[in-house]
Amino acid sequence: MTMGAFEDDLKKLETISQKLQSGSEGIEKSMALYEDGIKLADDLVKKLDTYKSKIEILSAEDTK
Repeated sequence: MTMGAFEDDLKKLETISQKLQSGSEGIEKSMALYEDGIKLADDLVKKLDTYKSKIEILSAEDTK
């Protein structure tokens, strides 16, 4: 897992959000985009949790 992958997923989520906010997509396309957005958001939260855990471990090791 690289930070570049995180940033790429975040950009994809931003694009999905913009498309949904524009209202230019039909209902079926909007639903598919929404589902994709939810999956991406969940993945991003999991990645952030992993990063947070790594930082906590490194910080704890630093204080030893």
